[in-house]
Amino acid sequence: MTTLTFPALGRDGPSTFLWRKLSNTQTFESPLTRGVQTLALPGARWACTATWASLQSEDRAKLLAFLASLRGTAGRFYLGNLGLRAPRGTALGTPLVAGASQTGPTLATDGWTPGATLLAGDFIGINGGAELRLVTTDATANGSGAMSLSLDEPIRTSPADNSAIVTTSPTCIMRLASDEIAADYQAGRISSFTLEAVETFA
Repeated sequence: MTTLTFPALGRDGPSTFLWRKLSNTQTFESPLTRGVQTLALPGARWACTATWASLQSEDRAKLLAFLASLRGTAGRFYLGNLGLRAPRGTALGTPLVAGASQTGPTLATDGWTPGATLLAGDFIGINGGAELRLVTTDATANGSGAMSLSLDEPIRTSPADNSAIVTTSPTCIMRLASDEIAADYQAGRISSFTLEAVETFA
């Protein structure tokens, strides 16, 4: 099934938006000493809950049609943190991945305007909108436009050399958290929707 683009609605974003990170860990506790070891495992995912409290009829129809087209949890769509669409840093330039076969929680990049910044808490998108990462420390591009980014999780799929880095409205691939969709119809042709989604990957 084709990965869909989330529809643009007339109002500017949901009324409330909860963005969550679901880490993947495993904990071992010694039955003798009660000492605890916790391992961080691959597979951390993003999840969100978005509520639109007062959609007019046009946006209601558009959102309902989109959600229905997903066919429950079978569908896939691009979505990012709707509460933080633009970076707090300047993020100037045309940022690109600098070098192939990169793995781990650090990404070498170039193409920035010298002095451009990304700040801790900014999001970036790599791999054509399929992977969303959070920058964990402030970074500044050097005089050649190179910048090393510290990320919240290791890169899942090594991005191609010179592939684009998205800094405004970056996304990952998500699916609905359940097969049910519901619209609350109110007087005056106003509706409310709640969307629950979770990141998904092969």
